[in-house]
Amino acid sequence: MRWARVVFGLCVLSGWAQGAPQAVAQCGCARCRGGFLESIAQDYAQRNQWPFPYVCADREAVRAPFAIMVHNGWRRQNLLCEEHFKEGTAELTDAGRLKIQRIMTEVPAPHRTIYVRRADSPETTAARIQAVQELAAKFSPDGTPAVVQETTVAPAGWSAERLDSINRKFHAAVPVPQLPPPQSSQSSSGQTQK
Repeated sequence: MRWARVVFGLCVLSGWAQGAPQAVAQCGCARCRGGFLESIAQDYAQRNQWPFPYVCADREAVRAPFAIMVHNGWRRQNLLCEEHFKEGTAELTDAGRLKIQRIMTEVPAPHRTIYVRRADSPETTAARIQAVQELAAKFSPDGTPAVVQETTVAPAGWSAERLDSINRKFHAAVPVPQLPPPQSSQSSSGQTQK
């Protein structure tokens, strides 16, 4: 191994003596101008910092799905769907008005985007978005217009009618509470005498 270093050193020196200075003068790059040793030191320092240069990218890759999940959660939380509008129109129901008021007054400012589920026709969807923007502007605490976006996300859960029918069936199936029939005192006293 030692002899390989000696041979390499001799080759470098012989190349330098036979015209390497002219090649260096023609090249002009940092390595040839004397920056070669500096670039070796820089490469050495970068390799000794491993894995730090790659840790930040890995951390961001791990955190990215959480940011997407938070965004999707706020989108579902701030979703206005068919139940918040009168059937076939762009007019808001009381539940829709209350939801817009809650979004504009209680939700943190970065998450105040209101999402309107796409209706059957583009005209109805546009009219619903316009109605939501007008009402949200009234509830805006600082007077800034609300961000309202169209979405295709389906609402989570079931309709109130379905939940009501399930609850009614559950209550109808509950047996009437009653105490067990009393046992006669003779049979119990007769068993104790034996």
